Amino acid sequence: MKAIVTATTTARPQFYDIDSMNIVWHGYYPKFMELGRVAILDKIDYGYEAMIASGYGWPIIDMRFRYARPMRLHQEIEIVAGITEWENRLKIDYEFKDLKTGQRLNRCSSVQVAIEIETETMLWETPPILREKLSPWLPAA
Repeated sequence: MKAIVTATTTARPQFYDIDSMNIVWHGYYPKFMELGRVAILDKIDYGYEAMIASGYGWPIIDMRFRYARPMRLHQEIEIVAGITEWENRLKIDYEFKDLKTGQRLNRCSSVQVAIEIETETMLWETPPILREKLSPWLPAA
């Protein structure tokens, strides 16, 4: 599925990310996804503070990973995050690449749903604030 809007950031795995096989431990990949998620949410001006101010939380309900190559200590990583669904849930697809070679390292996705913070009620439709934040990237009606 094609992304509505994308954002790119970079990272470098550190010593504490590495496992006994000298590669990034698979359990730390969500940390790198979070860097991409922050970049895309900042780009649409709906970062975590704005979410809270709007009265909605967006817990992650699903994550998926497809590993192609390992990430290694101090390797420069490009993280591309793109919003691919937004009407009933917020789905962000990610691609991790080696910054120097362009080789794909991983594809993954996260799914979040909106909840009203005050009542902790899950919404079945995205609140209007997200449509408003995405409006510059949506086709004209």
